[in-house]
Amino acid sequence: MSTFQVTEGVYGIDVDLFDAGFASVYLFDDEEPALVDAGAAASAETILEGVADCGVDPAELEHLVLSHIHVDHSGGASALVEAVPDLDVYIHEMTVPHLVDPGALVESSKQAMGKHFEAMGEQEPVPEASVVGVSDEGATVDLGANSLELIHAPGHSPDHLAVWNPERRLLFAAECLGLYLERADRWLPPSTLPNFDVELIADAIDRLRELDPERVVLPHFGEWPKEPAVAFETAERELYRFDERIREIHAETDSVAATKRRVADELVDLAPPYDETVEDFYTGMVTDGYLKYHGLL
Repeated sequence: MSTFQVTEGVYGIDVDLFDAGFASVYLFDDEEPALVDAGAAASAETILEGVADCGVDPAELEHLVLSHIHVDHSGGASALVEAVPDLDVYIHEMTVPHLVDPGALVESSKQAMGKHFEAMGEQEPVPEASVVGVSDEGATVDLGANSLELIHAPGHSPDHLAVWNPERRLLFAAECLGLYLERADRWLPPSTLPNFDVELIADAIDRLRELDPERVVLPHFGEWPKEPAVAFETAERELYRFDERIREIHAETDSVAATKRRVADELVDLAPPYDETVEDFYTGMVTDGYLKYHGLL
């Protein structure tokens, strides 16, 4: 487990999924401490240790914001609520039922993630009384001197929420923009199964750009190290570059398996420095996501 400080009162916690530096959650140490994202079910204990490492008693946590229902972002919620029973859990209202009764979510995740699901762990139900549904209009979570504005920004998934901390001008972009894995200096678009939508992602990029943040943080992984404007430019460019190239490769090979091999070598190319599991996991997600979006899978 490792933690890092983003700015005063904001910390990242590496949840140690697949490899260091691949997935993180964020702690906002305010009058009412909040976590943004819950990691996978297997990461819950790591997150609680990270909260304590950042100087906050986990029992003092009051808010948990889930950016979306995917199991690497929501899976730890049940264990966190078990550890902190008074925790309020925010998620888009359309996926509240999957958080309360995750059976169908677990089965669809097993199908989408295949052999990688086991490392995630199987999440348990979150008590309905703990869950706060967020509408398309968004919501504001009051932390005291700071606040978190929850912005509905679908594309990576229909329920996707970005989180804007206006007092610090800090944007938790969730997977509205994509992933930046610094050790490989690689930006990757937020394609995944089953509901990825290229044009909705483009809309989300434009909406979040208008916030003009001073800092952008990502769940995969950490704080964007360059000017925020470059993050939005890069997200838009890579969204369409991957879209065009994956379709070209598929047309050339007429094979999903062969497409994935070439996508791994040509576009993803994470291992090394990352573990091969990271490269294999993301290659499958990005290839299947784009192919399904275009009706090719």
